[in-house]
Amino acid sequence: MVQEVTKSVKHSGGELVERPFIRVVYQSGLPTEVGVNGCRIDDVVNVAIDKLQFYQDGPLACEENAEAIRYLKLAKQSLAHRIQRRIDQGVWNTMEPHSDSRTEDENDDFSATGA
Repeated sequence: MVQEVTKSVKHSGGELVERPFIRVVYQSGLPTEVGVNGCRIDDVVNVAIDKLQFYQDGPLACEENAEAIRYLKLAKQSLAHRIQRRIDQGVWNTMEPHSDSRTEDENDDFSATGA
């Protein structure tokens, strides 16, 4: 496979990413501060799911499409978990990083076997 060059530039406030046959404008900055100027990663994942589902609903249905849809939905779940963690840590809608360490299990007394 040929490595495609990604071009990334500001575009009307958003970040324009171009590759052969695709242009995506991602949100740049917080919508509460700069307004909506592009899409989110979730939006791009949804477009891919929709296209694969279109194939699944027609004569091109196959296990590989179904598997790709499952993984894309898993990606959406991971992004939703990230949002929830940012909310829980009080950094949602800020440019502050959230902590990757999970503290909800640190004080629980349990064994790996569940006993």
